[in-house]
Amino acid sequence: MQSLDRIKRRIRSIQTTSKITGAMKLVATAKMKRLMNQFKIVSGFCGDFYGIIENLAKTIQQNKSIKKTDGNKTLWILIGSSIGLCGAFNINVCKYLLSKIKSQDKVIVVGRRGTSYLKSRGYMSNIIGTVDFSDNNLDYLEMLPLCEEIITHFNDENFTAVNLVYTKFVNSLTFNPLHIQLLPFDSSLFKHLEDQAKIIHVDLDDKNREIEYEPNKTEILKNIIPTFIAASLFAAVCESRLCENGSRRNAMETATDNAKELIDELTLEFNDARQQNITQEINEIVAGADGSNG
Repeated sequence: MQSLDRIKRRIRSIQTTSKITGAMKLVATAKMKRLMNQFKIVSGFCGDFYGIIENLAKTIQQNKSIKKTDGNKTLWILIGSSIGLCGAFNINVCKYLLSKIKSQDKVIVVGRRGTSYLKSRGYMSNIIGTVDFSDNNLDYLEMLPLCEEIITHFNDENFTAVNLVYTKFVNSLTFNPLHIQLLPFDSSLFKHLEDQAKIIHVDLDDKNREIEYEPNKTEILKNIIPTFIAASLFAAVCESRLCENGSRRNAMETATDNAKELIDELTLEFNDARQQNITQEINEIVAGADGSNG
């Protein structure tokens, strides 16, 4: 049986931790609401934007700016978080990447946690770049340097494809890692974005409408690739940030509930120990009284 003072110290320590996790839950909930509004706006834009890209790509069979056939390695863009305490968010997306990556593939990591995970698993040599975006006021323009880096690697290092690995938001309790192919264009990407827009109730315009392009579709498609990649990155980072804070909120809620349960258990243990001490003191007093009377 622990001493009363030790149990008291444990209860106070857990109460302090419970207050911290409760506050972190509230912060994550507030961030999640803000990020959900941002995600809806970004997804609505991407739905229309990718519709134009799809229209262009379908009519162009061969274009060196978007299709490469040489080389045998893939460039992966991993989106994780820069801070922890978000449950299995980083572990899940990193494990997903490791289930897909090959020894000759290379990785650009967004977020410090992803970099730490890959280094600890012996994938240091596969990392060719790291990026860390601010958690506050995420801006589309921050994607442009990374976009340029991706295009440079794709053109100069004989990558067969560029894949983006991030976490998909399903609902407030479910977040699934997945990957999409940025280069060359993959038709499944457009289907995924249409499904995503339906999930968040964004109305997409008719993709079959006739659009005239100047000077021509090939030239426009070639010049629009950086914008396409930057928009894809921005949408994926926004969605991953939403999932990160959702996962953190759930983790902090679980931690707070566990702390309350532990406090209840320790309170019972404290009361039991105090009762035993009182009983022992009474027995000693009675025994002393009987001895003096005898």
